[in-house]
Parts: sequence; C-alpha cells; structure tokens
Amino acid sequence: MSCTRHFLNFQWEHHAWRRRVSSAGYVAVQDTNMWGRVVNGEYVRCHKQDVCEVCGSTRSDVNCLCDTAQAERCTIRRAWIDDSRHTTE
Repeated sequence: MSCTRHFLNFQWEHHAWRRRVSSAGYVAVQDTNMWGRVVNGEYVRCHKQDVCEVCGSTRSDVNCLCDTAQAERCTIRRAWIDDSRHTTE
C-alpha cells in the first residue's frame, strides 16, 4: 500500500510513523566523580528509526545513550527485546 496522496494536481506523502529500535548494546565507560576518582559505569546505546506502519519506509536515524536503569524502563527498547525473543523461538 502506498502512503502517497493525490488531490487535484497536488501530491504529498502521509505516513504513519512509529519509532523502533533496530539495534542496541552495552557500552562500558570510565567516568570521573566529583572527587576526581575514576568510576566504572555501563550504559546502553540504542539505534532508533522511524518506520512507517503502512508502507515500511524509514526516516531519521537516532542514536541514544542511556544508563542501564533508564534503558530497562524504555518502552521502545523493551518492545524490541520482546520482538527479538519471539523471532528466535
């Protein structure tokens, strides 16, 4: 199905965008606390895309870096994990 709309002599695209995670992984980093000591930490990096639910076209790739607690609460990342579990079963 196409998302292209026509009216009179005009043509435009009208997509139903939904943000999805295409890949994610853990990143180990070393931060410095306020006393100058090195602290090891772990973050989650996600690669997100907007995907049209009708035609499947993509736009605007976004990379985000979150701490692990926030990444566990991220609904987009949780949906990607659930989808990947269902495809491997």
